[in-house]
Amino acid sequence: MTAESSTPHSRWGHLFGSNWSGGVVIGLLAGLIVILTIDPGGSYPRLAEGPGITIDESFNVQQGILLVEVFRQYGLFMFDPTNAQDIYGDPAKIPYLPDHPPLGRWILGITHHLWWNMFPPTDPGSIDVTAAARVGSACLFALTVFLVGATAGTWFGPSAGWIAALALLLMPRVFAHAHLASLESSVNLFVTLAVLCTANSWSKYFHANPKGITEENLRKWTWKIGLIPGLYLGLAMLTKIQGFLIIPCIIGWALWYGRRRSIPSLLSWGIMANLVFFLGWPWLWLDPLGNLSKFLGSATERVHLNVWYLGQVFQDTEVPWHYPWVIFLVTVPVGFHLLGGAGLIQFLRERGADARLALVLICLTFPLLLFSTSTAVYDGSRLFLMAYPLWAVFIGRGGQLVWQWMRDRFSFQRAAIIAALLLILQTIGIISTHPNQLSYYNLLAGGTANARYLGFEATYWQDSLTRSFWEDCAEKIPDGATIHVMPVLHQFQLDDLRKQTPIIRKKQWTLKPWSADETETNPEYLIVFSRYSDIPAEFRDHSREAIISIDVGGLGFSKGSRIAALYLVNSR
Repeated sequence: MTAESSTPHSRWGHLFGSNWSGGVVIGLLAGLIVILTIDPGGSYPRLAEGPGITIDESFNVQQGILLVEVFRQYGLFMFDPTNAQDIYGDPAKIPYLPDHPPLGRWILGITHHLWWNMFPPTDPGSIDVTAAARVGSACLFALTVFLVGATAGTWFGPSAGWIAALALLLMPRVFAHAHLASLESSVNLFVTLAVLCTANSWSKYFHANPKGITEENLRKWTWKIGLIPGLYLGLAMLTKIQGFLIIPCIIGWALWYGRRRSIPSLLSWGIMANLVFFLGWPWLWLDPLGNLSKFLGSATERVHLNVWYLGQVFQDTEVPWHYPWVIFLVTVPVGFHLLGGAGLIQFLRERGADARLALVLICLTFPLLLFSTSTAVYDGSRLFLMAYPLWAVFIGRGGQLVWQWMRDRFSFQRAAIIAALLLILQTIGIISTHPNQLSYYNLLAGGTANARYLGFEATYWQDSLTRSFWEDCAEKIPDGATIHVMPVLHQFQLDDLRKQTPIIRKKQWTLKPWSADETETNPEYLIVFSRYSDIPAEFRDHSREAIISIDVGGLGFSKGSRIAALYLVNSR
């Protein structure tokens, strides 16, 4: 070892210049930031506030707790087929919901119990505290950032790893979902894991020209290389129906690049994936074909939701075909889109020679293509959120090309300053909308503050009813008051809001649903979160005077977009 190589500077350079360093450092940072900003309504008042309680988080948390408690009662015998009927077969006894596979809910249930035991919540209103389960999503997000950064760094060099990891951390919509006890973060991790693992391992045996595959590659290319990718696919399938979407992508990709030689690997891959899926979901054991058919059918037989898009209301199956493409385009910072575009252009210039990126691109675009049809897309980016981590790989590739271009023209210090300034600009979206990053729009939509003028939804999941909003309400609304809430989208929404928000219980407020058709003799308090698709026009244009309002995207020099407000019912 030379004297130069043993200096602190060289040691730090080696540490931060390794292929995995960006993924490790940014992944840890991502998990820490999310956990420190995770409190929805006062359950953990010493932590910074995060998004408010969303409409359907409680379903996932309660189901996760149910699975954990069943395991505590039955132990490993929970997976004994003879016990499946007792556990899952009597809805009147145990209200198990098989609307989604169990892996994501398992994670939420386990982290709920672990976090509660280590850090008990303040004044819990029930046996389930959403804030405690949210830590599970934070951990999944941290692992996804690590995976994306480490993979991009391994494929394209350390700079790509750092940029890809930072890009994923700074995507406001993904960052917001990392705060929620929902299934999207588990889908993101396991789908990304399945795609990147398959791309990395199988591409070693591919060649841009199939005739160029060597005999050595053929000897190594056996059915065995399908087992680990199959395991990861099975885990992705156990998260949500989106995990199934990468199946045709991988099959088509493998047959294109590997031709018939890929068939043995595809067979072992498919068998392993289905085995993991079946063994990991004991509910299927009761009636394998019947229950599988019910699950797959439920993906399209759901309650229709209204979607606000381009200034009008659509049913989720009737939105224009370009809805997912436009939403994807306007919900990632523009600078990252430019870097991703640079990576995509380089891939196209190489005519798909990099089989790894080919699979990433296919799995990225297929959900957007699928949801361009009349398939239900619900609202926002939830169903195709899995595309965002894969896009971060292209951003890392493009960032590496731009970094190399700057290094060829500037000194390291100048290039680093320019890169840092550009990355700092990409943080504006997260900072200006916190803790309501689900309301973020980039400059292509006029920014968060002005996107509503182009007809984009302001907020859609009740996350805008944050801890600070309720604290402000506590100063204006007397104890024991009746508060009307709009919109109310399911019968348990207000009860869950009361259970998960200590301030509401402390003030002994009564929450009731309200519609614009109602009239009140005496003015009462009305809380509206600005889901434009389900509120009257008079609440969309911000003309009604609000006692309290939550505005995002203003950056301190403009008002921003109103996403929640407290009104007097009969005030104008």
